[in-house]
Amino acid sequence: MAVAGIAALAVALTGCQSAVNQASETPDSVEAVQGGTLQVAQSGDIQPRNVMAARAGNVAWASNVYETLTTYDADRAPQPLLATEWELADDGLSMDITLRDDVTFHSGRAMTADDVKFSIETSADPAYNAQVGYIARSFESVDVVSPTEVTIEFSAPTSNIFDFFEQTYILDSETVAGLDDGSEVIGTGPFTFESWSPGSEVILAKNESYWGDEPYLDGIEVAIITDSTAMLNAVRSNRTQVATGMNPVDIQSLRSNPAYTIVNSAYAAYPLGVNVTQAPFDTKEARQAVQYAIDRERISEQIFGESGRLTDLFWDPSTPDYPTDLDTYYTYDPDKARELLADAGAEGADIEITVIGLPSNTGLAEIVRNNLEEVGLNPTIAVQDPQTWDANQVAGTLGQSFLPLHGLNGFGPATLMNVLPSLREGNPSQFWTDEYVALREDLATASEDEYADALHALTEYILDEAFTSVIVQSVGQAVQSNDVNDMTYTSRGYLRAGTAFIQE
Repeated sequence: MAVAGIAALAVALTGCQSAVNQASETPDSVEAVQGGTLQVAQSGDIQPRNVMAARAGNVAWASNVYETLTTYDADRAPQPLLATEWELADDGLSMDITLRDDVTFHSGRAMTADDVKFSIETSADPAYNAQVGYIARSFESVDVVSPTEVTIEFSAPTSNIFDFFEQTYILDSETVAGLDDGSEVIGTGPFTFESWSPGSEVILAKNESYWGDEPYLDGIEVAIITDSTAMLNAVRSNRTQVATGMNPVDIQSLRSNPAYTIVNSAYAAYPLGVNVTQAPFDTKEARQAVQYAIDRERISEQIFGESGRLTDLFWDPSTPDYPTDLDTYYTYDPDKARELLADAGAEGADIEITVIGLPSNTGLAEIVRNNLEEVGLNPTIAVQDPQTWDANQVAGTLGQSFLPLHGLNGFGPATLMNVLPSLREGNPSQFWTDEYVALREDLATASEDEYADALHALTEYILDEAFTSVIVQSVGQAVQSNDVNDMTYTSRGYLRAGTAFIQE
């Protein structure tokens, strides 16, 4: 199969429309200018050790320092980056990849096929927490054919291979140990990693030896600003030109200001999950009842404003074959919720809702608590700090009911089924049935003609079993000064400033 055929297959089988976009249209009369340092603010500290994972703290810097084999364009078609071409075997069980021959790491060492093999194998190592590492763990082999040629042997047709490439940075094997403490962060991208003051700032500099077009910017400074008011003040005073992770309410306050552009990137999902091994959620009726009890429209409007989207599904709305008829499966119906609770014998049950200690989640939890009280339950909220939450989510021990936050990261359903903690094996709902496994497998192996039916059947099953269901989606948003031109964002919402320039 030729490259074009693979691109079409990737869009059909794995895709939601990419979030890659230009933050603003640069007028033809505006000429790119050299120089200047881009000032970025983000709400959490960076995580070099988890650069292979999707972490909010890596949004501003990782795709400027590191690069991938391919990258999705705005139509979610894979485009060459460090790879120049690829060819999938007719049986779908192997892929030959040709690499650029002019790429060097920031250390000056040439990048070769050995580095690609090393990076794929590193992604497969659970110690690096790569959400797409499970894909690499299914490979039969990664073989170096020459310094610029790699062949991947698959154990089965792998329709989401470009999702894997999108999140798998090519690492320098000689310095990878430096990721543990951020002492050596060596990539191939348009900017070099100069320094990191934990909890404070990150400094990037122009890569003078970049294989592609020379960046316009001299560098990027990323400030860690955990207080939402302080971040808003930094934007308004122009001490920050790009801000990520800002409180949605603060973003809305800037929407009408002509000095800024609000940039949409990847979607995030806010589900309610329940543990099916704990009463009353060991009955389907009680699980469905709490879903009918939730006023999703109120949550969307009050917590997320214009960034909120009503849906019960985990999929990006632009996913090919998105099951529109299931989009709002659970309407707000307190009477039906009370009826189902009565059928389950669950009236007045004590419900503890575990929630991650982030503003959007805790605000959402208060509305959910009120909704459950209104249908006769006795809910309480238990807030966990993010580190404790992460550990419990990985272990699948979030308690009786819980309100997670999942970034969709531009991935398609076949990938999300194995990436999202709420859906994958070992999920905190403790839900895993033979029928669920079979429907997951049907989606993973579906041909282009079978895909729509497979996605619909799996989605309907998840909704009916009600072990987890999305309350609302929110589109990730960055605030960008209009002094910044030609900034792009990857399908995962990561900043890419190789073509960006500043013109006041």
